[in-house]
Amino acid sequence: MLLNTLILVTTLLPHAEAGADAWLRALPPLAATYARADTQPPRFDPATRSVSNWHAQTGAQLTPRALAVTASLAEDPPYVARCVRLNNGWCIKSARWPGEIGADAEGHTAFATLDDGADAAASLLRRYYRDYNRRTALAIVRRWAPAECRVAAAPARPGRSIATPAVSAALAPRGLGRTLRARYLATHRPGGASRGRAALRVQPWSPLARMAGRPARRPAAVPRVAMLQPVPDIAAGIAPSSSEPARRSAGWPSRGAAGPAALLDRKAESRVPSPDRMLAESALLPAIATGLPVLDLRLPAPLCTGDEVRIQAYAGRISASVGLKPGDDLDLFGPDGVPRANLAPVMLAMSAVELGTLRAGPDLVAGAIARLRPLTSAANGPQP
Repeated sequence: MLLNTLILVTTLLPHAEAGADAWLRALPPLAATYARADTQPPRFDPATRSVSNWHAQTGAQLTPRALAVTASLAEDPPYVARCVRLNNGWCIKSARWPGEIGADAEGHTAFATLDDGADAAASLLRRYYRDYNRRTALAIVRRWAPAECRVAAAPARPGRSIATPAVSAALAPRGLGRTLRARYLATHRPGGASRGRAALRVQPWSPLARMAGRPARRPAAVPRVAMLQPVPDIAAGIAPSSSEPARRSAGWPSRGAAGPAALLDRKAESRVPSPDRMLAESALLPAIATGLPVLDLRLPAPLCTGDEVRIQAYAGRISASVGLKPGDDLDLFGPDGVPRANLAPVMLAMSAVELGTLRAGPDLVAGAIARLRPLTSAANGPQP
């Protein structure tokens, strides 16, 4: 049985392969089909943030081929990145590039074709490498895809106020603090309740009461419940001091926490400072505290940890495509601006990072490198 099956498969396989080859040769080329389908010039639609011919461009020039063809036939596939719909295989920002027909809200360029986007990417990489001296993967990525967070401004020096924008005299003739809104917020609590003029409550035994000349009154004594405790044999016959009953009969306050005013009644100058000294020291506190950095209550600078990890991973992906480290020279161009062998794999790796699932094909990158014009003394392209 098995032998008969093998003989049948061996006999029919050459005929099946010949039929498949003939069927594929009969089909028109994929690029020609898309070229005939796109009879209208490409246009950018700001509402959908896409170019009208992105389906045809994706199916013809992006890889993997199976996903690219599927994306070209689907209306809105979920795995297609935003820059794919813009014919922008490297997510380049708008700068009046050749073939630019628009830009989205974030400034990403919409190109007429993927070839225009590849030409702009090759030209921009040469400018980074030669004009800006960004020769390593990290240096290129920090400008190509910079961190989105912004570091807050440096704190002002002690004694200097932070400059704030002036308020128009027409809006606040008497100053910002005298406006109706400011006065309402100053006299009302959150929710609209009136603040009122509640008097400051001063405890009788506090230092503020002594400085104001008020008599120090001891709070009502808390009744103490005597508890019988066993007396150890070693303490037998020991009686309390004879001076303690005399102190209690004279009405002196106790030395414990039950009488806080007793701490202020002491006459020792070393323990309780004079009211004049306390006022002088309290007046110096604001001047001392102005130079302390711990009292800076402004919001801290945002952390760029996530962006830094992304940049490091992006640079590692680029450098690994040519067998280098993120801090090594990528050797993309020669002294005369002629592209070198490392440019093609670096562009392929950058496109894979920017587009995610899809990426630029080798033919697309090779065509852009071949069309890269030689440098001249007056060649000045658009600023990135």
